[in-house]
Formats: sequence, C-alpha cells, structure tokens
Amino acid sequence: MSSEAILQSTVKQKKKNSARLVYLIHSATGLWLTLLLSVVLITGTLTVFAVEIDWLMHSEMRVEPGETRVNPGILFDQVKKAYPNAGINGIETAAMLEHRAAGAFMTVQGGGFRMAWVNQFNGQVTGDTPFMMVGRFIDIMHTTLFLPVIGRAFVNFFGVMMLISIVTGLLTYKKFWKGFFRKPRFEKKSRTWLGDLHRLVALWSVWFLAIIGFTGAWWFYENPLVESAGAPHIVAERPDPPTLTTEELNLLGPETPTPMTAENIVDIVQEKFPDMKIIFLSAPANASQPFMVRGDRGEALVMGGANTVYVNPYTGEIMGSRMSEDWTFGQRFDAAMHPLHYGTWAKSGTADFIVKLIWFIGGAVASFLAISGLLIYFKRTKEATRELVSESTVFAKFKRVWRWIRPWGGPMKGFKYVNLLGIAGILSGAVLVISLGAQGVGDKGTKFPVKRVGDFDVSLTAIAGFLEANLNPIRPGAKVEVFPNILENRFRDARFIRIGVTDASGKDSKGAVVEGPEGIAHVDVHLPEKLDNAKVWLEIEGWDGKAHREYWLLRES
Repeated sequence: MSSEAILQSTVKQKKKNSARLVYLIHSATGLWLTLLLSVVLITGTLTVFAVEIDWLMHSEMRVEPGETRVNPGILFDQVKKAYPNAGINGIETAAMLEHRAAGAFMTVQGGGFRMAWVNQFNGQVTGDTPFMMVGRFIDIMHTTLFLPVIGRAFVNFFGVMMLISIVTGLLTYKKFWKGFFRKPRFEKKSRTWLGDLHRLVALWSVWFLAIIGFTGAWWFYENPLVESAGAPHIVAERPDPPTLTTEELNLLGPETPTPMTAENIVDIVQEKFPDMKIIFLSAPANASQPFMVRGDRGEALVMGGANTVYVNPYTGEIMGSRMSEDWTFGQRFDAAMHPLHYGTWAKSGTADFIVKLIWFIGGAVASFLAISGLLIYFKRTKEATRELVSESTVFAKFKRVWRWIRPWGGPMKGFKYVNLLGIAGILSGAVLVISLGAQGVGDKGTKFPVKRVGDFDVSLTAIAGFLEANLNPIRPGAKVEVFPNILENRFRDARFIRIGVTDASGKDSKGAVVEGPEGIAHVDVHLPEKLDNAKVWLEIEGWDGKAHREYWLLRES
C-alpha cells in the first residue's frame, strides 16, 4: 500500500473515530440522566400554563372584566382588612390580565401559607386558596425537582446538556440542512422511522431547544458556579434599596406607628410616574425598609415589572427609584432569561396565549425527543441481541435482564442509580413541600422554648432550609434559617428583631435583622464549628429604642 493510501486511510479512520465520539456524547447527554431529564422537560412543558391550570381549578381566581380597575393599593388594603391576623408579604395586581384576580401571598395563624384573591375591578376579596396549588407544585418541581441543596443547580445543568446535545446532534447528522423536508420512512421498521422522526422534529425545533438550553446554561453559571463555586459575577449586583435611618424612625415616637394605606402610597407613585402600570406591591420586610411599588412601562422581555419605586411607609416620601433605564446591559440581558425560558414575554391578551401555546408545543417536542431517543436505544440494542442469541433461549432472556440491572449496562449506564435516587428524592421532597405549604414550618426543624425578652414572650424555630426542613439543622458550621415567634400577636410592636450566635468562647456574632412578614420572618445564621456551650441569641428593640437580648443553648433545643 502506498504512503498516500495509508494517509487517506488514517484520515478516514480519524474522521470515523471523531464521528463516533460525537455520537457517543450526543447519546450520553440524552440517555445517562434520561429519567430526571424527562421529569424536567415534562414539568417545564406544563409550567407554561401553570397559572392557567390553577385558574381552571379554583373559582376564587376567576373574575369578570370590568370597564375600569380600582387603585391597586386598594387590593392590598382589602386583603389586610379581610385577613387581619395574617402576614401579608405582597400582592400581584394582575394588571396585565383580564380574567384573573389579583393574588396576595400570606401566612396564616397556626402555620401554613395561603393565597388570597381579590377582584381588581371592584376590590372585593373573592376568597383564598392553598399556596401549593397544582400549577405552582408543577412549577416548583420543574425549577428544583424538590431536591434539597442541589436541586436548582441540577436542573440548570440540564441547560448545558441540552446545548451540548444540539451541537453534537447537528454534527452527527451529516448535511443536516437537507433534512428539513426529508419524510420519515414509515414503511420501514420502527427503529428506522422513529430515528427519522427524531431527527426531523429536532431540526424544526432547534431554535426553541437553543433558547431553552441557553437560558438554562445561563442560570447554571449563576447557580452553582457563581453562587457556590466562586465564579466571577457577569451581571452587576443590583444596589440595595434605600432604608430609613434611626433618626427617621425615632421621629415616629415610642409607640407602634400606623403605616399609610397602600392606596395612598400608590396614589403618590402614580402622580410621579403616571405612565407606570402597577404590577406588584411589596410590604416592608422590616421597620427600616421602604414600601416597594413595582411597575411596567412597556419594556420588552421583562418579568414582573422593570421599574421599582421606594416609598417611606409612614410619611409617603418617595425615597428613591430604580427604573429600567438605570439597568446595566448585563442586568437587562439577565432579566430577559425568565420570559424567554417560560414563554411569558408577550405579557397579556391573545398574544400571550399564542406564545405560551408555542412554548407548550416546544416543550412537548423536547419531551418527545428525550423519550424517543431512549426508545431508539432500546430498539437498537434489542436488534443487536437478536443477532447474537436466539430469542427463544433462556440465555437471551437472562441477557436482556442483565443488560438493565448491571451497574454499567443499559442506556443510563451507572447513572441509572442517580436517576432512581433522584426520583426517590423528588417524591420525598414533594411530600415535604405539600406539608410545608399546608402547615408552614409546623413541627419541622428544631424548637427552642419560650423565653421572656424585655416584655415580649418569644420562641425560636431553626430549620436547615425549606427543602431541607426534615434535616437536623443543628450541625457544626451549618447554615440555618431561624424563625422567631412572638406570642400574643405582638410582632409589629418590635421595631427590630436581631438574631445571631455566641461561639464556644462566649463571643457574640454581629447578628442580622429579621426580615419578612409575620409567620415567615427569619434570618440566616451560620453556626459555630464547635457547638459545645454555643448559643443562639435574639435581641428585640422596641419603638422606644430600648433593646433586650436573650440566649438559648444550642444543645438545649
């Protein structure tokens, strides 16, 4: 054989090996975690219409459109009036929607979370529903798989896998641009026509898959790479909202002040920004925080309003604003990821439904590609088995079973156990989330007994995290969420609640101010590496400026 022939043979072999490697990578991205991938894709498909699913199931969410809408602040005030003992976090005004009521998230006495609904056309409260409705359940499953610690990062990783799968799929399909109108060979055996259909559907949906893959990969960079691995921030962090100074709070006097109504606050904001459609109202997270009014001024590719106005809840003074023109390019780009991923960028009306329908179909197509890839693998291996051994023999049956149960066998290889453990984790997490939605923290986590702090009776609850609520939170060096419970409905009588820890040497940490509405107000605390003699402390500062502190031994919980 001539040297030229040898060279050509070597080049052909390298191309063949490269093509084989690309094919194996494409197969691996779709098969190794196929069970979990299918869960993510199917729930993502349903999440497109998550709100509509809940709307169909709960009459409290349905309203008949009127000619005009009431002041959005009235909606907030009406919910507070209807549920005086609930902790109201904020309200989504449904300003872009015609047939859905405005919804307010609230915590109720005795624990548990619910949604209150109010008609945005007449201001009447239509009732309340569980927080964990079917649509929201599907949405949370899609974003976290109900897996503690790693859930969100794991889901985001599938975005990276999808991008790899797109690139390798196009490289594997030689001259793919000729395949857009290539009819599947349905007259052939199922493995052939299913493979043809898989490639045809993938080609026509590659634009959609690229959007979903890119947005997922973008979030993967943010979580876990930035959040947990120390990767540099691409998007500049948004500045903290303005806060009320100690001097401003002292001017309110020693008694618990009464904040302005949300109606009056919205009037003030609308007077300064008449072109802003109010999308969301958020109550102050603690005494020094402003009332936040978020709105839309016609910006494209933004979820939940691009403009925020900060208002002093006691005087009505506008403390500052952050409008869409203040965003950096990176922040603007980052904000576009959510509406692009979920197909909510049309915002309202018929266009919104059409876009969501397209995204739903795209999600169904992506789910089909994952499942059809698995079926193609099974059919290919089944045919290979037929060629080796007669199907009538006992050995053939044993071999088929063995190909599945062996650690390295089957389409998922050793990752089959990752898939099965993941499914078990999803089921366990789903039960936990349903329980938390109905009962709140309830009997979860670690309880600390009631103690007297100044003239307040207070107990504490510590959990490792909402999806980790069944784990023991009191561990050396652990990060825990601590919830204070002030008895006799006196939560608002505490101007500030601070929580921190005391290490084994007796040194108190700086502590942090509790944030959130009553019932879910909490603070993240890092426990010392040595728990012997370590304590958790709580300090309450009243409106008279006097502070009182009490300690609980971590081992006494």
